[in-house]
Amino acid sequence: MPTDLEALDDHINQLCERHGIRREESARSGRAIRQRETGVRTIRVPPIRSQLGYLICLHEAAHHLGRGRSAPRLEAEANAWLWALEHSLVEPTAATRRGIGLRLRSYLRWAESRQYRKVPPRIPAADHPFWTLVAWDGKGDGAPDSQHDGATESA
Repeated sequence: MPTDLEALDDHINQLCERHGIRREESARSGRAIRQRETGVRTIRVPPIRSQLGYLICLHEAAHHLGRGRSAPRLEAEANAWLWALEHSLVEPTAATRRGIGLRLRSYLRWAESRQYRKVPPRIPAADHPFWTLVAWDGKGDGAPDSQHDGATESA
């Protein structure tokens, strides 16, 4: 199991080449893009400087390759992290798991702040793996509270 950053970078390059995904460097956090006109798939990711950076690259690739891509936003984000973890060459450290949990927690806060909308973002059901991954942030047990009973009907 490779652990050096060069091997992890090579893994991302091979994955992108194998699946026809263009990889572009970005100074900001990752993003997956699909050009409507051409169908070209791209991930924009910072250079890999850590294990979390490597998993962010895998996560962005998962938005093109993984299951559950068309799920509601929070579920799609969790699904992409699950795919990244499944295809990773390394086992995430506690710090990396915390980083993943914090990123998902930020999506939860985003969704919570928009629940007043006519069609609010959907909060994942209590049994969705989203809650397990959110718990990795160390800020809670990951279980949805009473306001997040998974009953939000909108997509």
